[in-house]
Amino acid sequence: MPERIIQPYEERSFIAPAILSIAVVIAVGVGAYYFYFSNSQPQYRSVLTELDASSLPVSFERILAAQRPLDQLKREPCDREAIIPLAELMTKSGYPRESAKSAIKFSERCGPSVELFQLAYEALDRLGDFKGAVNIANEMIKLDQANPDYRFWRGQSHENLKNYKAALSDYVSTLQLFRNLSRVSLSQFYEVSRMYAAIGRPCDAITPLEMYLSYDVARRQTAQITKLISEYAIQGDCRAQHAAGSDKIILPPNNIVEVVVNGVRGRMVLDTGATMVAITPSFASRAKIIPDDQNMMTVGVVGGTIQSAPGYASVIQVGKTSAANVPVAVSTGRDDAYGPDIDGLLGMTFLARFVLTISSGTVELKPRTL
Repeated sequence: MPERIIQPYEERSFIAPAILSIAVVIAVGVGAYYFYFSNSQPQYRSVLTELDASSLPVSFERILAAQRPLDQLKREPCDREAIIPLAELMTKSGYPRESAKSAIKFSERCGPSVELFQLAYEALDRLGDFKGAVNIANEMIKLDQANPDYRFWRGQSHENLKNYKAALSDYVSTLQLFRNLSRVSLSQFYEVSRMYAAIGRPCDAITPLEMYLSYDVARRQTAQITKLISEYAIQGDCRAQHAAGSDKIILPPNNIVEVVVNGVRGRMVLDTGATMVAITPSFASRAKIIPDDQNMMTVGVVGGTIQSAPGYASVIQVGKTSAANVPVAVSTGRDDAYGPDIDGLLGMTFLARFVLTISSGTVELKPRTL
C-alpha cells in the first residue's frame, strides 16, 4: 500500500475550527453593529431635525445621557425639562453650535425661555459668533427690560465687534439699572470709562471713575484710579472745562434746584442715585441737545424702565458752578416723566465732577482736582 502524508492532529483539530469561530464572531459583531446602527440612526433623527441639529453625528444619539431627553422630546416636543439638559450636553460634548441652534429653535416653536437663551448666548460667545450673541441678548432684553446682566452681555458682544458706541450705551444702561450705585463694583464703572476712551472722549472717561469714588472717597481712592484719571485728563486736556466754581446752594425738601443748560433755564431734581443728567424731550429741544437715537439706553425707575438717548450738554451751570461737555440722557415719551414742571434729574455725570456735601438743607459743590 503506498504511503501517504497524514496531516498532524493539531492542525486538523484546532486550526480550521478556530478560523471558523473567528469568522462567526466577526460576522455576529458586524451584524450586531449594523443592526444597532440601522435602528439607532433614525430613532431620534426626527427630533434633532426639528431642533435644527441634524448635523449632529449618530454617535451623539448613542450617549446614554442624551437618550432620555431625546426620548422625552420625541413624545413631548415642548418639554422644557428635557431641552435644557440636552442643550447643555451638546455643548459639553463639543457641539456648541448645535446647542445654540437647538435652544433658539425650541424657543421659536414652544415659546421663549430665558434659560435657553442664556445657554445659546454662552455657546455663541464661546464660538466667537458675536453677531449671533447680540441677537440672543436682544431676545433676553425683550423678556426682561430691567435685568442689568443682559445689557452687560450685549455690551460685551458689541465691544468684541468694535461697536464701541453701542457697547457704551449698554454699559451705561447696566449702571442705570442697578438700584444702588454705591454698592456697584469698580469694574462696572470702569467698563463705561473704557468705552468713552475708545470713542475718543477721554474727558468723559473720567466721570465714571469719579462717580465710583464719590460714594466713599476715603476707602475707594487708590493710586491706580488717581493715575488713570490723571492720564485721561492729560490726554484730553480736560482740566479747564471739567468743573469750575464753588457754591453752597439752598436745597428745598423736594430737592428741586435751578439749572442752566446751554443757556436755557430749567428745574431739576438733584439725584445722587441717577447715573446721568436726565432731561425731557422738550427741554432737550429748547437747549438744542441732539439725542443719539441709534444707541438707546434703558433707565430703571420706580415701577419699571424708561428709554433714553445719549446726548451732550455743552455747559451745565448750577449757581456759581459749571461743567462743560456733560453726557446727558434724553428721555423718550412724556414730558412729565419726572413730575409736573420738572425738566429732568441733575445726576452724577454733573455731580461727580464736584466734591458734594449735603447737610442742613444745603448742598455744597467744590470742583474735584484732576
